[in-house]
Amino acid sequence: MTELLFNLLQTVIVAVVPTLTVFLVNLIKSKSAQAAAVAENEKAAGYILHIAEAVTTAVNYTSQTYVDNLKSDGFFNTPEQKVAISLALDTAKSSLTKSTLDFIETAYGDVTEYLVTKIEAEIRAQKD
Repeated sequence: MTELLFNLLQTVIVAVVPTLTVFLVNLIKSKSAQAAAVAENEKAAGYILHIAEAVTTAVNYTSQTYVDNLKSDGFFNTPEQKVAISLALDTAKSSLTKSTLDFIETAYGDVTEYLVTKIEAEIRAQKD
């Protein structure tokens, strides 16, 4: 009887262990993927916050150092607006880290086009 019970127990263990191993491996992979996704989302959120701060600072700086004087003298026209956006773009780019610039390129494509869009949106927001 003991030998039969031992053989039965051994058969059950041989059958259960591979199934349990596959389950545990899949569970670990799933939890690892979830942790990676959370980490990636947090990293992306950090980049987006960094971009927003850089754009706001660049627009404020350009307004104070370039636009305000031209407006007060009545010389802020379309060509000067383009210069102001270019100045804000250069300021924003120079304050972003390489990893943030790489993030923009990977996530959105052209860095300049993306930042100009953000700068124009910030200008509109500051006008309101």
